[in-house]
Amino acid sequence: MRVYRLEPKSGLKRYAVQENGFYVLGNYAKFGSEQHEVANRVLVRSEQEMIDLIMQGHYIRVEAEDRPTLVRKNLFIDGKKVT
Repeated sequence: MRVYRLEPKSGLKRYAVQENGFYVLGNYAKFGSEQHEVANRVLVRSEQEMIDLIMQGHYIRVEAEDRPTLVRKNLFIDGKKVT
């Protein structure tokens, strides 16, 4: 996988999660703090679509210790920090 979040404290790589074959993103510019709601999620099939939306400012749902979460900071694509 080309996209991951690097945990600032532990240094662990957290990868984007999929639901039913879709990557789940959030559009803060459109939905603000309600981007986390199921009705407002943005679903894409391909990793390239996901990367394009991240570069436009979307949040991405990544794995976490207790449950997946939408994040925008400390994202890396192909080993290069983008946010």
